[in-house]
Amino acid sequence: MVERPGIAPKRVAPYFLLVGLIHAFAVATRFDAFAAKIPPAVGVALMIGQFPLIVLSGYFEGRIDYGPTMADFPLWMRIKSAPVKIAFTFAFIYIACVALQTWNVSIGPIDPTPPTVWPLEKRAMWFAIFTAGMFFPFYLAATSLLIPLLRFLTRPLRSLPAAAGALIAIAAGGGIGVLVFSLVTNSKLKAFIAGIKQVFSDHPAIGLGITFASVFGPMIVGLILGKADDD
Repeated sequence: MVERPGIAPKRVAPYFLLVGLIHAFAVATRFDAFAAKIPPAVGVALMIGQFPLIVLSGYFEGRIDYGPTMADFPLWMRIKSAPVKIAFTFAFIYIACVALQTWNVSIGPIDPTPPTVWPLEKRAMWFAIFTAGMFFPFYLAATSLLIPLLRFLTRPLRSLPAAAGALIAIAAGGGIGVLVFSLVTNSKLKAFIAGIKQVFSDHPAIGLGITFASVFGPMIVGLILGKADDD
Protein backbone atom coordinates (compact mmCIF):
# COMPACT_ATOMS: atom_id res chain seq x y z
CA MET A 1 0.00 0.00 0.00
CA VAL A 2 1.14 3.54 -0.76
CA GLU A 3 1.71 6.02 2.06
CA ARG A 4 -0.69 8.92 2.30
CA PRO A 5 0.41 12.32 0.95
CA GLY A 6 2.84 14.39 2.98
CA ILE A 7 1.60 17.20 5.20
CA ALA A 8 3.13 20.67 5.32
CA PRO A 9 4.61 21.41 8.78
CA LYS A 10 2.56 24.59 9.18
CA ARG A 11 -0.64 22.66 8.48
CA VAL A 12 -0.30 20.47 11.57
CA ALA A 13 1.51 23.04 13.72
CA PRO A 14 -1.61 23.66 15.88
CA TYR A 15 -1.79 19.94 16.64
CA PHE A 16 1.82 19.80 17.82
CA LEU A 17 1.44 23.01 19.82
CA LEU A 18 -1.55 21.51 21.63
CA VAL A 19 0.32 18.27 22.28
CA GLY A 20 3.36 20.23 23.45
CA LEU A 21 1.22 22.03 26.02
CA ILE A 22 -0.22 18.75 27.28
CA HIS A 23 3.24 17.22 27.65
CA ALA A 24 4.54 20.38 29.33
CA PHE A 25 1.69 20.32 31.85
CA ALA A 26 2.41 16.65 32.49
CA VAL A 27 6.02 17.60 33.19
CA ALA A 28 4.83 20.23 35.68
CA THR A 29 2.94 17.56 37.62
CA ARG A 30 6.30 15.90 38.36
CA PHE A 31 7.18 18.86 40.60
CA ASP A 32 6.02 17.67 44.01
CA ALA A 33 4.90 21.08 45.27
CA PHE A 34 2.58 21.46 42.28
CA ALA A 35 1.46 17.83 42.36
CA ALA A 36 0.37 18.28 45.96
CA LYS A 37 -2.11 20.97 44.90
CA ILE A 38 -3.94 18.88 42.28
CA PRO A 39 -6.00 15.68 42.62
CA PRO A 40 -3.80 12.56 42.36
CA ALA A 41 -5.96 11.32 39.49
CA VAL A 42 -4.76 14.20 37.31
CA GLY A 43 -1.14 13.06 37.35
CA VAL A 44 -2.09 9.42 36.80
CA ALA A 45 -4.46 10.28 33.93
CA LEU A 46 -1.79 12.36 32.23
CA MET A 47 0.75 9.56 32.66
CA ILE A 48 -1.59 7.05 31.04
CA GLY A 49 -2.19 9.41 28.15
CA GLN A 50 1.46 10.14 27.44
CA PHE A 51 2.42 7.19 25.25
CA PRO A 52 -0.81 7.06 23.23
CA LEU A 53 -0.19 10.72 22.51
CA ILE A 54 3.50 10.15 21.75
CA VAL A 55 2.81 7.35 19.25
CA LEU A 56 -0.03 9.38 17.72
CA SER A 57 2.38 12.28 17.28
CA GLY A 58 4.87 9.89 15.72
CA TYR A 59 2.18 8.88 13.23
CA PHE A 60 1.48 12.48 12.24
CA GLU A 61 5.15 13.52 12.27
CA GLY A 62 5.99 10.67 9.91
CA ARG A 63 3.59 12.17 7.38
CA ILE A 64 5.18 15.62 7.46
CA ASP A 65 7.02 16.79 4.36
CA TYR A 66 9.70 19.20 5.57
CA GLY A 67 10.68 20.09 2.02
CA PRO A 68 14.23 19.91 0.65
CA THR A 69 16.71 18.89 3.36
CA MET A 70 20.32 17.80 3.47
CA ALA A 71 20.17 14.03 3.92
CA ASP A 72 23.63 14.00 5.48
CA PHE A 73 22.58 16.42 8.23
CA PRO A 74 21.53 14.96 11.61
CA LEU A 75 17.80 14.67 12.20
CA TRP A 76 17.72 17.51 14.72
CA MET A 77 18.80 19.88 11.97
CA ARG A 78 16.30 18.52 9.42
CA ILE A 79 13.15 19.00 11.49
CA LYS A 80 11.88 22.39 10.33
CA SER A 81 9.05 22.90 12.77
CA ALA A 82 9.26 24.48 16.21
CA PRO A 83 5.93 22.93 17.34
CA VAL A 84 7.21 19.45 16.46
CA LYS A 85 10.38 20.09 18.43
CA ILE A 86 8.40 21.32 21.44
CA ALA A 87 6.00 18.36 21.47
CA PHE A 88 8.59 15.59 21.29
CA THR A 89 11.07 17.30 23.59
CA PHE A 90 8.59 17.75 26.43
CA ALA A 91 7.41 14.18 25.90
CA PHE A 92 10.98 12.98 26.35
CA ILE A 93 11.47 15.25 29.36
CA TYR A 94 8.42 13.70 31.02
CA ILE A 95 9.68 10.15 30.54
CA ALA A 96 13.10 11.16 31.86
CA CYS A 97 11.56 12.85 34.92
CA VAL A 98 9.53 9.78 35.84
CA ALA A 99 12.52 7.46 35.48
CA LEU A 100 15.05 9.63 37.32
CA GLN A 101 12.67 10.50 40.15
CA THR A 102 11.65 6.87 40.64
CA TRP A 103 15.20 5.59 40.65
CA ASN A 104 16.39 8.62 42.65
CA VAL A 105 19.39 9.13 40.40
CA SER A 106 20.95 12.04 38.58
CA ILE A 107 23.05 12.28 35.43
CA GLY A 108 25.77 14.72 36.41
CA PRO A 109 23.93 18.00 37.11
CA ILE A 110 20.69 16.56 35.67
CA ASP A 111 18.40 15.87 38.62
CA PRO A 112 14.67 16.67 38.59
CA THR A 113 14.30 16.31 42.36
CA PRO A 114 15.51 19.36 44.29
CA PRO A 115 16.33 18.90 48.00
CA THR A 116 13.25 19.25 50.19
CA VAL A 117 15.10 21.52 52.63
CA TRP A 118 15.36 24.26 50.02
CA PRO A 119 12.85 27.13 49.90
CA LEU A 120 9.97 26.63 47.46
CA GLU A 121 11.22 29.31 45.06
CA LYS A 122 14.67 27.72 44.84
CA ARG A 123 13.19 24.25 44.36
CA ALA A 124 10.90 25.52 41.60
CA MET A 125 13.84 27.21 39.89
CA TRP A 126 15.89 24.01 40.07
CA PHE A 127 13.06 21.98 38.54
CA ALA A 128 12.54 24.56 35.80
CA ILE A 129 16.25 24.51 34.95
CA PHE A 130 16.23 20.71 34.71
CA THR A 131 13.18 20.70 32.43
CA ALA A 132 12.78 23.81 30.30
CA GLY A 133 16.36 24.90 30.89
CA MET A 134 17.68 21.62 29.49
CA PHE A 135 15.43 21.79 26.43
CA PHE A 136 18.14 21.53 23.78
CA PRO A 137 19.93 18.46 25.23
CA PHE A 138 16.57 16.73 25.60
CA TYR A 139 15.67 17.71 22.03
CA LEU A 140 18.88 16.10 20.80
CA ALA A 141 17.99 12.96 22.74
CA ALA A 142 14.46 12.93 21.34
CA THR A 143 15.70 13.20 17.76
CA SER A 144 18.32 10.52 18.35
CA LEU A 145 16.08 7.97 20.06
CA LEU A 146 12.38 8.78 20.22
CA ILE A 147 11.52 10.16 16.78
CA PRO A 148 13.44 7.57 14.71
CA LEU A 149 11.80 4.76 16.70
CA LEU A 150 8.35 6.29 16.25
CA ARG A 151 8.86 6.71 12.52
CA PHE A 152 9.74 3.03 12.27
CA LEU A 153 6.81 1.87 14.41
CA THR A 154 4.20 4.00 12.64
CA ARG A 155 5.37 3.53 9.08
CA PRO A 156 2.89 0.69 8.34
CA LEU A 157 0.06 2.88 9.67
CA ARG A 158 0.69 5.67 7.20
CA SER A 159 -0.69 3.59 4.32
CA LEU A 160 -4.01 3.13 6.14
CA PRO A 161 -6.97 5.52 6.17
CA ALA A 162 -6.04 8.40 8.47
CA ALA A 163 -8.60 7.65 11.20
CA ALA A 164 -7.66 3.96 11.30
CA GLY A 165 -3.96 4.76 11.48
CA ALA A 166 -4.52 7.25 14.29
CA LEU A 167 -6.65 4.87 16.36
CA ILE A 168 -4.17 2.02 15.98
CA ALA A 169 -1.36 4.39 16.98
CA ILE A 170 -3.26 5.31 20.15
CA ALA A 171 -3.97 1.67 21.00
CA ALA A 172 -0.34 0.69 20.41
CA GLY A 173 0.83 3.65 22.48
CA GLY A 174 -1.42 2.59 25.35
CA GLY A 175 0.12 -0.86 25.46
CA ILE A 176 3.66 0.47 25.17
CA GLY A 177 3.00 3.07 27.84
CA VAL A 178 1.79 0.55 30.41
CA LEU A 179 4.89 -1.56 29.87
CA VAL A 180 7.33 1.36 29.90
CA PHE A 181 5.90 3.14 32.93
CA SER A 182 5.58 -0.06 34.92
CA LEU A 183 9.29 -0.51 34.24
CA VAL A 184 10.45 3.03 35.00
CA THR A 185 8.34 3.21 38.17
CA ASN A 186 9.82 -0.06 39.45
CA SER A 187 6.36 -1.65 39.54
CA LYS A 188 5.27 -5.13 38.59
CA LEU A 189 2.91 -4.98 35.63
CA LYS A 190 -0.11 -6.34 37.49
CA ALA A 191 0.48 -4.02 40.45
CA PHE A 192 0.90 -1.02 38.12
CA ILE A 193 -2.38 -1.77 36.32
CA ALA A 194 -4.16 -2.40 39.62
CA GLY A 195 -2.95 0.96 40.94
CA ILE A 196 -4.27 2.75 37.88
CA LYS A 197 -7.64 1.03 38.18
CA GLN A 198 -7.86 2.01 41.84
CA VAL A 199 -7.17 5.68 41.14
CA PHE A 200 -9.68 5.72 38.29
CA SER A 201 -12.26 3.97 40.49
CA ASP A 202 -11.82 6.60 43.18
CA HIS A 203 -11.95 9.51 40.72
CA PRO A 204 -13.61 8.26 37.52
CA ALA A 205 -14.67 11.63 36.13
CA ILE A 206 -11.22 13.19 36.51
CA GLY A 207 -9.24 10.15 35.47
CA LEU A 208 -11.22 9.11 32.42
CA GLY A 209 -12.08 12.68 31.43
CA ILE A 210 -8.48 13.90 31.35
CA THR A 211 -7.17 10.75 29.70
CA PHE A 212 -9.71 10.82 26.88
CA ALA A 213 -9.56 14.59 26.42
CA SER A 214 -5.75 14.68 26.32
CA VAL A 215 -5.57 11.88 23.74
CA PHE A 216 -8.69 11.95 21.56
CA GLY A 217 -8.95 15.74 21.52
CA PRO A 218 -5.57 16.11 19.80
CA MET A 219 -6.37 13.13 17.56
CA ILE A 220 -9.45 14.89 16.21
CA VAL A 221 -7.47 18.10 15.66
CA GLY A 222 -4.72 16.19 13.86
CA LEU A 223 -7.15 14.32 11.62
CA ILE A 224 -8.97 17.52 10.64
CA LEU A 225 -5.73 19.35 9.85
CA GLY A 226 -4.26 16.36 8.01
CA LYS A 227 -7.41 15.88 5.95
CA ALA A 228 -7.16 19.44 4.71
CA ASP A 229 -3.89 18.52 2.97
CA ASP A 230 -5.24 15.19 1.71
CA ASP A 231 -8.02 17.08 -0.06
